[in-house]
Amino acid sequence: MEILPRYFLQLAYDGTPYRGWQRQLAAPSVQEEIERALRTILHRPELYVVGCGRTDTGVHATDYYLHFDAPSDLIVDERLVYSLNSMLPDSIAIKRVIPVSDDAHARFGATERGYTYLILRRKDAFMADRAHVLHPALDVAAMNEACKHLIGRQDFSSFCKAGSDAKTMLCDVRLAEWVEEPNGYRFRIRADRFLRNMVRAIVGTCIRIGRGQAAPESMREVIDAKDRSKAGKSASARGLYLEHVVYPFIPTREA
Repeated sequence: MEILPRYFLQLAYDGTPYRGWQRQLAAPSVQEEIERALRTILHRPELYVVGCGRTDTGVHATDYYLHFDAPSDLIVDERLVYSLNSMLPDSIAIKRVIPVSDDAHARFGATERGYTYLILRRKDAFMADRAHVLHPALDVAAMNEACKHLIGRQDFSSFCKAGSDAKTMLCDVRLAEWVEEPNGYRFRIRADRFLRNMVRAIVGTCIRIGRGQAAPESMREVIDAKDRSKAGKSASARGLYLEHVVYPFIPTREA
């Protein structure tokens, strides 16, 4: 059986029109759009792609990777980027194609992922589906104090959506911080892996603390409880962006 050459695609997408990354039976998805375009361009009706992870309905990605295999007799280079961008909707943009070894894996090969969450203090017509609007001021110092409890390898069951098929709830969080900006707030978090709905649940818990409804120390109690009902309500999907994926075999460069 022939081992086909493998390629990564680096891309970005606005998640507003889609029911998430993953292919759905009767709903639009980013994966379906890309597979359709690749099959047409490469003349491979059975071509499938593997993404670096799931994103929920309405979640965006400024940096995302997938892999696919192509016949060895096809020339796959930057011309593919141009062709894909010409065919794909404006909400999906391919940045580059990267030849990789045939055992490189977009999902399992990543050593670190990072998300950002954007909150605006006032309504913005151009950011309606790209940020969460929250009018009351938040206590950034208190939220950052709470975030100290997130750092390290520990059980994040309290921030995982019920019914998850994850084999382990352990994650190694390496960065979690809030920054106040002129028009709102930005949260960044990086870890070796994330559970389903984890970032939005953490943001919701931080908002509760930032509003003064709970003390920063309550974050420790939430984590130790290993109970989703103890954490805050999940923040809106529209403010969440996958922005950072690291592979040891791909040199980093500006997105």
